[in-house]
Amino acid sequence: MLFIFVDGLGIGQEDPEWNPLAVFEPRILKFFQGRLGPFPKQGVCVPTDAQMGVPGLPQSATGQTSIFTGINAAELLGCHLRGFPNTRLKNLIQSRSVFRLLKERGHSVTFANAYTPGFFSRPRRRHSVTTTMSLEAQVPLRSVTDLLNGRSLFMDFTNAILKERGFQVPIWGPQEAAQVLVDIKKEVDFCLYEYFLTDWTGHRGTLEGAVTLLRRLDDFLWEVLQRMDLEKDSILVCSDHGNIETMLHSDHTLNPVPTLLWGRVTSLVEPCCQHFALTNIFELVERYFDAREY
Repeated sequence: MLFIFVDGLGIGQEDPEWNPLAVFEPRILKFFQGRLGPFPKQGVCVPTDAQMGVPGLPQSATGQTSIFTGINAAELLGCHLRGFPNTRLKNLIQSRSVFRLLKERGHSVTFANAYTPGFFSRPRRRHSVTTTMSLEAQVPLRSVTDLLNGRSLFMDFTNAILKERGFQVPIWGPQEAAQVLVDIKKEVDFCLYEYFLTDWTGHRGTLEGAVTLLRRLDDFLWEVLQRMDLEKDSILVCSDHGNIETMLHSDHTLNPVPTLLWGRVTSLVEPCCQHFALTNIFELVERYFDAREY
């Protein structure tokens, strides 16, 4: 399975005045309130509840912990937690994460994202959910050197941000970046890639900038889809909360988020499922690998 996590992308209204996805014709990110799809190659979109019964705006620490552990982290804490996981969430991630689960069952896993040298040379007190999950499950982190060898992707898959920071790296288009990710996936059973410029742009960007970003992301996902063998593998794309789909303000939203599926995993979920939440994504991955073992 190729699991692509996109931060801060919800299902918004089809209004080009504030939803950048309504400004152009997406090929992959074609979801609006009241209209889902159609998606190429028999893809399925399941609207997913990010609030999970806890009052307040969904946030990254609790939302991502819920996705990658299957436990309602907001309910556990009694609130939605932004940013980085606290001690209780880190303990939960250590004891139960999708990386740990799959490794314990004998599956190979990897995190495709590249980390800059500064991450390794300057120890940090706080880490994101995905970094925490990788460290706790002893999944090796990839570097810019891996990127130069075509074995990792930066969170900005074009490498433009790395270039601006002075790194001598190539600028990749959607085709080159997609091929790198698919090649990484071929080496393992489960590959995770995280893209969070969507949330960053939702907080700090403009409608025009959001349109440019989402066009590029849509092209990248399209190229990934063209390169995957859906007879053998599956693709899962999901998010933790809404944000960029409503550029009227810079905060998160209460909108459901999309869970996009291609390949055999689509048979495990009803396209019109009315009670699908972030916690069900973990269960879906678990069921997918259980089914493949028989």
